[in-house]
Amino acid sequence: MPMIDSSLTPAEIKALAKEAFFWGMQAAAAYETRFVHTQLEKASVYVGKNRMSWHRKRFGPSDHEVTTPNFTVLYGFGFFDLREGPVVIQAPAIKGRYWSVQVADQYARWYAALGNQFAGAVPQKHLILGPTFKGSLPSELKGSEITRAPTDFCCVCGRVGLRSDTEAELAAANLVLDQLSVLSLPDWERNGRKPLAAKDQKAVRGDYATSPRMPEIVSIATQMTGVDLMQLLSLVLNDPSMTRRSDSVKEVETLSRLAKLGLAEGKRFDPAALSESQRAAIEEGLAEGKRESFAAFERQVIDMNGWKLSSGLFSSVDDYEVMGYTGLTAVFSPVPHYSHTAGFLATDAQGQQLDGAHRYTLTFDAKNLPPVTEFWELPVYDLNGYFIDNPINRCAVNSYMYENGDFAVRDGKLTFYIQKDRPTNSDQLRNWLPVAAGPFRFAARFYGPLAPVIDGSYPMPSVVRAT
Repeated sequence: MPMIDSSLTPAEIKALAKEAFFWGMQAAAAYETRFVHTQLEKASVYVGKNRMSWHRKRFGPSDHEVTTPNFTVLYGFGFFDLREGPVVIQAPAIKGRYWSVQVADQYARWYAALGNQFAGAVPQKHLILGPTFKGSLPSELKGSEITRAPTDFCCVCGRVGLRSDTEAELAAANLVLDQLSVLSLPDWERNGRKPLAAKDQKAVRGDYATSPRMPEIVSIATQMTGVDLMQLLSLVLNDPSMTRRSDSVKEVETLSRLAKLGLAEGKRFDPAALSESQRAAIEEGLAEGKRESFAAFERQVIDMNGWKLSSGLFSSVDDYEVMGYTGLTAVFSPVPHYSHTAGFLATDAQGQQLDGAHRYTLTFDAKNLPPVTEFWELPVYDLNGYFIDNPINRCAVNSYMYENGDFAVRDGKLTFYIQKDRPTNSDQLRNWLPVAAGPFRFAARFYGPLAPVIDGSYPMPSVVRAT
């Protein structure tokens, strides 16, 4: 049974396991996420392959299918196998509401986007072809509506904005979800070349190869071990839909080295064949990889007054160390700068870790709020990237709430109160962003960013610890 090269020392195994994390964490997380949506029938997001799973309510503290989700949008995810045919994305004119449908591969390369932000409030249609597709195309499509995907693994992510917390607003947003049609080309043809809501499509369970612990590691950021990662990467390397980058010398050379771990096409990683020292070396490699990838991410982001700005403008899939971190903490990120940017913060103005044992404030000049064309959002997470349970179900504050008059503004200042305990002051209560005991972090979002929140010149305020 193919396994780890017997000549490798524990130190060499550790180094290779770390390299495997850097190269493959994005693809491993993509593989696990596809499994949850297309094969894990007990999962709340299960819909089968080649079909969208629309989350009909906001993501909350109990939702661990993805890390660092937004709180201001309803999400949809679909995993399409382009070997089975192209995908048609279709939407009518949708006015007065943010929406987008964007498409990525397992390397987090976002290569197609629809939405008002990109094309205006007009009907939109797009066809995604697999990398080797040959055949006739629908005659009605324009060249600008056809994109050749880099791999046969196709993740479609949809977002629909929520402008308030009311049930009526939630219902209105759900109506928009049903207008966003994503169909395989064969199904689209069978439907008379007309859109079809996901709820009216038949569920077809995926049949991709699995490893025994995949149902147990849905919360991949907290539950995945080094051995789990090796098994996922073995599946990735043997999945024909996950087309590799044969034109990348770096990837070819990396995979040549990883073959010594038993990670190669035609081989299946078997944990039962590991010795205790080999197993320990793999776990040490993952732990060290996590630390080094976090440091690499910190080095490559732009400092925006303490916030670590990841705009997607300066990122590269060839920066394996950084991609390891994003795959672990926010799969399929970074997103393109033309869609939205993210600012990460885990420390206060004095450089100390944010912790619910203390109280904090975050104060904006109401005349100089984050410059965006769509909306901004300040969600707060635990260190693993999941929302924090709280008594008022407020996991974020956003510009819609500001526009709706939900917050108190005094002397031209908008101050948020970030603390565990419920404020007794009425203004502070209106502006309360609850946290729990223990460390936490932010991942601010800026949808439709203007240049200052792409290049980092916007003066984002610091989080200040109360005395």
